[in-house]
Amino acid sequence: MKRLMPIGLILILTVMASVAIAAEVEKVEATGQAAIIDGDKSMARDKAIDDALRKAVESTVGMLVSSETITENYQLISDRIYSKAKGYVQKYRITDEREEDGVMIVEVRAEVASGAVNDDLDGLKTLMQRKGMPKAIIMIAEQNVGMANPEYWWGKGGPMAISMRVAETTLMEEMQKKGFTFVDPEVFSGKVSIKMPVAMVSDKQAMRVTKTSDAQIIIVGQAMAQDQGDLSSFGQKNMRSARADVIVRVINTDNGKIIATVQANAACPEMTAQAAGKGALKKAARKAAKELIKRVAKVWSDELTGTNAVRMIVTGFANRAQLNGFVKVLRNQVRSVKSVNEDTMSAGKATLTVQLAGETRAMATELEAKDFGGKFKLEVVKVSANAMTVKLLP
Repeated sequence: MKRLMPIGLILILTVMASVAIAAEVEKVEATGQAAIIDGDKSMARDKAIDDALRKAVESTVGMLVSSETITENYQLISDRIYSKAKGYVQKYRITDEREEDGVMIVEVRAEVASGAVNDDLDGLKTLMQRKGMPKAIIMIAEQNVGMANPEYWWGKGGPMAISMRVAETTLMEEMQKKGFTFVDPEVFSGKVSIKMPVAMVSDKQAMRVTKTSDAQIIIVGQAMAQDQGDLSSFGQKNMRSARADVIVRVINTDNGKIIATVQANAACPEMTAQAAGKGALKKAARKAAKELIKRVAKVWSDELTGTNAVRMIVTGFANRAQLNGFVKVLRNQVRSVKSVNEDTMSAGKATLTVQLAGETRAMATELEAKDFGGKFKLEVVKVSANAMTVKLLP
């Protein structure tokens, strides 16, 4: 007599099989196309490869997600999957490339990590790698129940005890789980002093802190917990409740742009008002961190897949004609550069805004490799995700 497998075990094995399938690498063939503009075949080839890889990832998503889900959640998939296509392609090989009627066509055979497509953690880490693994500083003024004034690590008083920095610590822990790295505020002790009231710290004042560090983003905000009274009337004797509000904004230190703003609140019951406040601060900070990560990732994805404003400082040019020559090369001969605008020029120093459809470091590598018609060379002095400093050499 045959023994039947219990239904529960069948379900477990089915789930395990599904997980195993999701972790596999899918081999996909795809074709990409791009128009050849102004005879630039190299740029058209790059764009055709990108198009092919995006289609390879799209094909993999189709294997993992039902057509109804793709239709209903198209924008979500577009933002969080397709925008990070290269990160999910473990490797690829070009099997054919050709020109047809002014269009570059590239065929690829790619290996797509299907598990990574469903794993936003991997996608986010890939995204941060392409942004150069930016470091962050947290500047949150915190006031728990029973505190007369907010406490903060900067200013004349120096760093407050880590045990009191509940919201800051929670934000950091949650974001570190996703691959974010932070600059320890202890290194600023005695170096930075902000004499304004804590609630009025401006973006400009916060950015002064980064002059003594290599952080690319600052998380600025406030966290406050308030006693909401005892819970006896709700049947919870000897318990008190507190509510916490956390308000933060993320600033790009390269250009002063606010990347994201988030407000979150939470309540918590505990034996004492202070303990309830601490618990509420933790809960609100976790909620804020989750939303902050999502919004920052969206902005970074858009920058990498769309156009990204890069602030470029240029020095070393002898005259206006030499600067114009450099700008002309930048506009017409550097891949992914969409436009160049001159913001200021004074005393041998110019500031440009470059609209870039790609990565800043890739542009830096290409610039250093160019000979600029033998008229001058270029040295990249400093580069980050949204800023670059270059010097023209004789």
